[in-house]
Amino acid sequence: MFEHLIFQHYFKQINLRTHMVLIDCHAHLSSSELQETLGTIIKECDEDDLYIINVGMSYSDFNDVIRLEGDKICFGLGLHPIQGRTENKRPLTVKDTFDLEDWLCQHAEKAVCLGECGLDFSKWLCPTSTERDEQKAALEQQIAFSKRFDLPLNLHSRSAGKPLLELLRKHSVRGALLHAFDGGRKAINQGIADGHYFSVAPSIVRDPSQKQVAMTVPRDRIVLESDSPALGPERGVTNTPLNLKLTVTSLAELWGCSSEEVARITTENALRLFPRLKRIIPL
Repeated sequence: MFEHLIFQHYFKQINLRTHMVLIDCHAHLSSSELQETLGTIIKECDEDDLYIINVGMSYSDFNDVIRLEGDKICFGLGLHPIQGRTENKRPLTVKDTFDLEDWLCQHAEKAVCLGECGLDFSKWLCPTSTERDEQKAALEQQIAFSKRFDLPLNLHSRSAGKPLLELLRKHSVRGALLHAFDGGRKAINQGIADGHYFSVAPSIVRDPSQKQVAMTVPRDRIVLESDSPALGPERGVTNTPLNLKLTVTSLAELWGCSSEEVARITTENALRLFPRLKRIIPL
């Protein structure tokens, strides 16, 4: 009860400072698609009181992810279940995770989450049971690191909602972020029962599955994400964190409340899910 009162006091102080704080819980600011306009994006996010968790996906982008840490940008480090680019894409292996421990030993203190990690069982990317088992084992290693370094998981799943939730339950993981979750209603309900959070992106304006998440998941388990440069309001058009305003507007319409109320709810949820965010959102 005492901790709850402290948290409510903390959030009220944020509301006194600004009418609407937004937190993008999953973005890829280091993506090549954003580099040409990144300075402008960061400047506008700063002006709009928009905070960002910039997540890494492979060793090749870790340095760039860490370099972008700033007043309103924090980071997470993790290994995406699919590694490589374009024609060289391949499933993650346990061997791939061997160097992650060293990175976390050096940078976990400043990180706010472990991710992006997870499972991707897309048939054209991970066609065999051996590869799927290897992906699971690699995720289990990252789950162990998340517990060791006290970092919430920021998770990807594609065509793997059920096995992902089973793996999390096997290792008693609660309070993970299920980013862009594509599981059905049954899987969503299991995620809710197991204490996980779900993020909603600007693609909610065109994606019925995102609307299903928004209307199925309790409001105290929903946070915002852009997944920039993907999951924008227009298919095939580069997305940025600035489009979170569209997500807020859509949620307000679905929930029958104001945009300010959506901002308050989702920001409060993000601070609860990722407690280290409080370091960059000062009182």
